[in-house]
Amino acid sequence: MLVWILILLLSAGAAAGLSFAFGPCETWWFILRIPLLFTAAYLCLLLLYALLIVAISLFINKKKPVTRAHHGMRRLVVETMQLILLAGRIRVHAEGIDRIDRKKPFLLVANHRSMIDPFLPLTLLKGTEIIYICKPEILNMPVAGRYAHICGYPFIDRENNRQALKTILYAIDILKDEQTAVGIFPEGTRNKTDAPLLPLHAGSFSIAKRAGAPIVVAVNRGTEKALKRFLWRGARVSFEVVEVLSPEQIADLSTQEIAEHVAQTLEASIRQ
Repeated sequence: MLVWILILLLSAGAAAGLSFAFGPCETWWFILRIPLLFTAAYLCLLLLYALLIVAISLFINKKKPVTRAHHGMRRLVVETMQLILLAGRIRVHAEGIDRIDRKKPFLLVANHRSMIDPFLPLTLLKGTEIIYICKPEILNMPVAGRYAHICGYPFIDRENNRQALKTILYAIDILKDEQTAVGIFPEGTRNKTDAPLLPLHAGSFSIAKRAGAPIVVAVNRGTEKALKRFLWRGARVSFEVVEVLSPEQIADLSTQEIAEHVAQTLEASIRQ
């Protein structure tokens, strides 16, 4: 939000300065000129910010292992996500966030419809450390991959059982030792079908079960349409926490039973 306010103030200042620099003119043109210059200055500053983000990413070495969290980079990523949502005129409605005990680590699971799905909890739950388990393809993205790496986001290759187990064990250690929440999309990929939900990977829930952490079940709505309307029409999306499963509730359940319960909960909520 601080970045957003700074850009608006700089845009307004630049617009006013340029307007007076052009000298006196007809009243109607003076009135019209201010919003035009403000828009131009605003877009230029957004472009400069984007270039700065790209420039910083060039100093991130993806081959260098991350041994501890880089909190400054995590904060920068969240602020940038907030700016993208605001610049894209994406209005976020939140429900049920007060059901989360943010003093303790948790496993956040949700349906996956769009690339901006991780943006919602990260910007809504500012001050709560959350890292997302990502697909390996994210690491290959020019800018996003570098920031995901420096923020300590683990990558899971479901086609490689040994690597997937290593990632799950890493996520368990994060929940236990670093007191950091972990986010995962148990569908494994974005749902581009008409079905409300893809089959869930039961192994995802072993993270919470073995770490003794609660499972926060959330639903993303409208995110699949948001990018199609980005900038031009804007969109309204929502993030709703529909259930929180305590460690005691899942202690005697198998991961398959947990997955079936979460799938039923998510599907029922999505169909509402």
